[in-house]
Amino acid sequence: MQLKTYIIVPILFLAFCTQLKAQSSLPLSFDAINEYHRRNQLLGQFDSTVSFLKLPLYSESFSKPLFGLNEETSPTGFQKNKWMNVKLLPVLSKSVYNRKQPYGWNNGSILPASGYQQMISAGFSAKVGPLKIQLYPEYLYAQNKEYDGFPLEAYDLIWYNYYRSQLNYIDTPERFGEKSINEVLWGQSSIKLEFGPVAFGLSNENIQWGPGKRNSLVMSNNARGFKHLTFNSSRPVKTPIGSFEWQLIGAKLENSGYTPPRPFFTYNGRFVRNPKNPDWRYMSGLMLGYQPKWIPGLSLGLTRVVQQYSETAKQNNDYLAALGSVFRKNDKIDDIVRDQLASIFLRYFWTSTKSEFYFEFARNDASWNFRDFFLEPGHAAGFMFGFNKLFPYKRKSDEFIEANLEWTILQQSANRIIRNASTFYIHSRVRQGYTNYGEVMGAGIGPSGNSQTFNVNWVQGINKIGLQLERYVHNNDLYIDLFTITQDPRRHWIDISAFAKATWQFDDLIIDGKLGVIKSLNYQYQILDQLRTPQFFIPGKDVINVSAGLDLIYIF
Repeated sequence: MQLKTYIIVPILFLAFCTQLKAQSSLPLSFDAINEYHRRNQLLGQFDSTVSFLKLPLYSESFSKPLFGLNEETSPTGFQKNKWMNVKLLPVLSKSVYNRKQPYGWNNGSILPASGYQQMISAGFSAKVGPLKIQLYPEYLYAQNKEYDGFPLEAYDLIWYNYYRSQLNYIDTPERFGEKSINEVLWGQSSIKLEFGPVAFGLSNENIQWGPGKRNSLVMSNNARGFKHLTFNSSRPVKTPIGSFEWQLIGAKLENSGYTPPRPFFTYNGRFVRNPKNPDWRYMSGLMLGYQPKWIPGLSLGLTRVVQQYSETAKQNNDYLAALGSVFRKNDKIDDIVRDQLASIFLRYFWTSTKSEFYFEFARNDASWNFRDFFLEPGHAAGFMFGFNKLFPYKRKSDEFIEANLEWTILQQSANRIIRNASTFYIHSRVRQGYTNYGEVMGAGIGPSGNSQTFNVNWVQGINKIGLQLERYVHNNDLYIDLFTITQDPRRHWIDISAFAKATWQFDDLIIDGKLGVIKSLNYQYQILDQLRTPQFFIPGKDVINVSAGLDLIYIF
C-alpha cells in the first residue's frame, strides 16, 4: 500500500468525526503575539495541545480569546447567529530600514533590500456556514536602494566559480531591479471550507513548519505568501493515543524575474550563465505532527516538500509527490525532474521549569535507501536546536527574565570531500532552488548559512524589553568553492549583530520595535590585501550597518 493511503485515510476519518467550528488565522507577521502565546504555554496558561509546530495559529482553537477581547460582542463585528459572522481583522503596519546592505529575515513580503520598506495589511473575515473567506491583502513599498554587492572587480576565476556553484542554481537576486517597488499582494488571504478542526481550500498565507523561533529549515515566512491548495487541521485533533496535526499542500512557486549580476560574463570565450527554465514550479508538501498522550509537553513532527517544473508535473500527473517514495532507489522520476527537502523535529516543554527544548534535522536530498542513510546521515543534512527558559523576576508572579539560545548549521559536513551534496536549498534539477519570488522558503540565513542567536528579555504578559546577540556565517559552501584553489582561510563572511528589542501594548495597539548594529567581517568575502603577507590575519573589508524595524498592530 502506498504511503499516501496510510496518511490520507486516518486523516479523513478524523476530519468527519468532529464538530463544526469556524477558525480565524493569526498571520505569522504578528511576531509579538505568536511569541506571547508560546511563552504563556510554558507558564501553563495556554492550551498544552497546541504544538507550535504548524503556523499560523487559529483564534477559536484556544480556551481564551486570542487578543484578550470578546470576539462575540466586538462592536465592529457583525454576527447574525453562530452560522454567519463578519469581522474586521487587525491592521498591521510593518516598517523596516537597512542603512547599507540588506539584513534580516522572516519578514514575509518585506524584501532583502537596502533602504526603507513599508508593508501595510488590513482586511476582514466572513463566515457563512462552513465557508470561511479571509481577505487580508498587503501593500508593499520598498525603496530598494543600490548597495555594494559581490565585487565586480573580483578575478574572473572567482566569478566563474560563483556562477558554477551558485548563481546558475538558485534564484536569489542581489537586487530586485533598479527602481523602488510598489505592489499590492494577496497577502494572508484565503477561502476555505471548515469542518470542525479540518479545513480545505485555497490560500495565499505564509506557513511555518517546525519548532524554530529564528530559523525553520523547511517552511517559514522568510518569503512572501504563496498560492496553495491546502488540506489541514486548524487545531489539534485529540484521539485516545494523543493529538494530531497535519497539512497537505499543492503550491505554485514563482520566479523573481531578475537576472544575476554580470549576466554576459564570459570565461575562456564562453558565456558562464546558464539561463533557467522560466516555467513556474509546482510544489507538493506535507507536515505531520503528533503529541503522545503519555508524555505531556512532547510534540513530534515531520515534513517533506517536493518541487518540479509545472510542465513535468502535468506530464506525469504528479501532484502528490510528497506522499510518494521516500528513497531514491524507488523513484523513477526523481533522478530526472524533482528536488526534495525533508525534516524531522521535536519540541518538549515543561511548565514545572518554565522551559522548552526544540530540535530539527533536515535533509536537502533523499538517501538512496536505509543503508545509505545509516552510513552517511550527515550527507546533505542541516540542523537546528534551541532552548528557551523563563526565570522569575524579583519573585513577581507576572514578570520573568526570558533566555533563548538557537543554533543553526546548514553548511555541508566534511563528507563533501568525497560526496558533494550540493549547497542546502540548491540542487541541479530545479535551478531556481527552494525559493519563491527570489527568497528562500526555509531558514532565512539562506544556502549553507550558520547562525548562533542569543536573546535575553524582561517580559510581562505581551510586554517585552530585551537584547539579541547573533553571529551569522554567510554561505560557507560558497566560501569553500571560491577559495579552495587559493587556500585562503581568512575570508569567511561573518555578521556580528546586537539588537535592542521591545514590545508594548497600549489597549488595542501593540508596538513591536527593534534597533540594531551589524558589523560584517570580510563583507562579500573580501580582504584588503589580496596577497599573503607576513601578517596573516590582515584586516578585511568590514562594513558597519544599521537596521531598524517597527510593527504596529491595531486590534479592532
